[in-house]
Amino acid sequence: MGRVNRRAPLDLYINKVVDGVPFLARTSDISRGGLFVRRLLEPLAELDAPVAVEFVLPESDEVIWAEAEVVHGDPAEGVGLRFKDLDPYFAGLIGAYVAQAPA
Repeated sequence: MGRVNRRAPLDLYINKVVDGVPFLARTSDISRGGLFVRRLLEPLAELDAPVAVEFVLPESDEVIWAEAEVVHGDPAEGVGLRFKDLDPYFAGLIGAYVAQAPA
């Protein structure tokens, strides 16, 4: 089964909120449906764990805030996050970024 959403590279430091506490994390790619986050200092997150992320896409001034859940990966190294109820405006910003980014 293939991916539903096109992904684009995104090497960016973000805030990843775990249990209400923000931690620094680093992304490696993004799609309209979610992003992959490399673990830096935050506590381990189990599958299905709720988290939130806050970030600004390159060449943008908009702060994107999204609730997400852990859907795959190695919690010790990095995890795939799926956005939950992403604001349509933010989804549009992410979609535009992905559409113009190299694959």
